[in-house]
Amino acid sequence: MKATSRTNLLWGILFTCIFGSLLHFVYKWTGETPLAALFSPVNESVWEHCKLLFFPSLLYTVFEILVLSHGSRRFLAGRTAGILLGLLFMVAAYYTYTGASGRESLAADILIFILSVILAFAVSRFLALHCPKFSLPLPVSLGLLLIFTFLLFLFTFRPPGLPIFQPPDQSASSMIRLLPR
Repeated sequence: MKATSRTNLLWGILFTCIFGSLLHFVYKWTGETPLAALFSPVNESVWEHCKLLFFPSLLYTVFEILVLSHGSRRFLAGRTAGILLGLLFMVAAYYTYTGASGRESLAADILIFILSVILAFAVSRFLALHCPKFSLPLPVSLGLLLIFTFLLFLFTFRPPGLPIFQPPDQSASSMIRLLPR
C-alpha cells in the first residue's frame, strides 16, 4: 500500500509538472481561443500562472477518484488543502524573490512552479496518511475547488486592477481583455 501511495504521489507530481508546463502554451497554440483561455494563461500575470498548477492537479485528482478509487472525504479534503497551499506558496514565493531581488528569473519561476507542485501533493499525502481527523464534508471540498475554478475563469475575462492580475511587464491599461466591460 505504501509503495503504491508513494508511486501514485510521484506520478501525480510528474503529470502536473509536465501537463502544467505544456498548458503554458495552449492559449497561443489554439489561436487565443476563449475556451483555451479558461484553462491556460492568457498573459504572464501571477494569477494566470496559477492555472498551471490548479487544472493539472485537479485533473489528476479526478483520475485518482474515478480510476484509483481514492474517493474518501479525507483524501479530497487533503488534496484540496494541498492544492490551495501550493498555489499560495507559488504566489508568495514569486513576490518574495522578485521583491527581494528587484528582477525576475525564468529559472526561479520554473523552480517555484515545481516546488509548488511538490508541496501540493506532499501536503495532500501527509494529511491523508498522518492526520486522520483532518476531514471536510465533501460539499465543502468540492465547493472550494469549484469556487477557485470560477474565480480563475472570471478573472481571466475580467481581471481586477491589482498587481497579481497584471503581467509584470505591462500596466493594467494594456492587459488582455477578452470580454468588453
